[in-house]
Formats: sequence, structure tokens, C-alpha cells
Amino acid sequence: MHEDLQFVPLTSPLSPKALSAFRKDADWPDAPQPKVVDPRGKIVWVSVESNKKQIAIARLELAPPEFCYVADVIVSSKFRGRGVGHWFMQRIEQYCHGLGVRRLLLEAANGTESFYKSLAFMQDPFVPSMLKKDVNPLQRKMFLPPQGR
Repeated sequence: MHEDLQFVPLTSPLSPKALSAFRKDADWPDAPQPKVVDPRGKIVWVSVESNKKQIAIARLELAPPEFCYVADVIVSSKFRGRGVGHWFMQRIEQYCHGLGVRRLLLEAANGTESFYKSLAFMQDPFVPSMLKKDVNPLQRKMFLPPQGR
């Protein structure tokens, strides 16, 4: 299965229709896409594609070099339980490492804490509702950020 997967940083925001479909598939309430408020940060959508079809998405709120807030991680219900989520989170970490980001932060949805803890995320002692993971400085850079941005 994993040989079919491709990590894709999207060049434009995820369409509202696509986001709505992913949220519906995950039984999440529909919500508008967030806007970048802080000019020091940047939002990048990333996806996993299999046979040219998006099967997972995530929103990365980048604030390099300090951190990346990982939000809206959704794997299509047809592909859950097959290791796609682990593969995706590892590629997100590699992508962020390529941008010089030192830490990933996220809020785990109910029932997903053990998934993130299996990926070495731990509770932030200063903000208990958040999970954090320091990006491994020895992580191999597989994904390079787009040039000129």
C-alpha cells in the first residue's frame, strides 16, 4: 500500500468542497477555512495521494523556525487502519524538518491521543491540551520546501 502513496504540499488552499467532503467523511462538523491572521505565519495544506486521488489531508500552520501547528488531519475512512496516518505524519515531520521547523504541535481529537503518542508526541507541560514533538535533527530530509517562497 505505502508504495502507492505520495506526499503532496498543495500550492493553493484546499477547496471548500474538498474540505467539507473530508470533514463529513470523518463525522466532523463543517467549518470555514481559517485565514492567516499573523503575518509571521503561513498556512500550507498537504495531502496524501494514491492513484492521483486525495486520501488524506492536513493543514500546517507554519511559524519557522520554532514550530508547526498541525491541524485538520483527516484520513479518508476507506484508508483508515492501513498505516496511512502514520506514514502521513512521518512525511509531515520530514517536510517541516526541511523548512527548519524544530517542533510540531497539535490538539488531538477525542480518541486519537494513543495514535499520536505512538508517534512520540507527548503532552505539553505548559499547555496540557496540546501534544508536542521535537523534530528529530537527525531526520533525513526527503522533502525540500519550494524554492523562492
